[in-house]
Amino acid sequence: MELYQINENASLFISPAIIDWSPITDLTIDAVFNMDTEIDLNIPTILNQTLYIYFPIEDKYLPDIRRLHALARLGATLIESGQQILCHCGMGHNRSALLAGLVLTYLGLSGADAVRLIRIRREGALYNKRFSDYLESVPANSLKSILSSPIPFF
Repeated sequence: MELYQINENASLFISPAIIDWSPITDLTIDAVFNMDTEIDLNIPTILNQTLYIYFPIEDKYLPDIRRLHALARLGATLIESGQQILCHCGMGHNRSALLAGLVLTYLGLSGADAVRLIRIRREGALYNKRFSDYLESVPANSLKSILSSPIPFF
């Protein structure tokens, strides 16, 4: 299993399914966002160490956009606080890249720039046209302005 570093400051990674947790532990990844349809085996259970979020989606249709953006805001908030996150799915091409791309928009990149960066860092990423088209349509967001505004309840 290989981890693909997406941004320059080594705080955002994508990967295929987790077979071995040691690369994640070695890098001190603080949060794992599992977008695969199955829960990982041997999830670390050390208290107050790894945040593990399971949001299974199909590599077919866009998932619930409100939830996806909520996860992206969480990921961006963690990165802004100096933590490292990993988004993963079965192959590390589409579902994980979709979430990672949205995280990047909350860190200030446009969706189109996020798609370009992810494709540079992970060969074959975002070949799902629905995912890449959606991500390319997302404008750059400012996490700071979003966090200072009232949080809407859905």
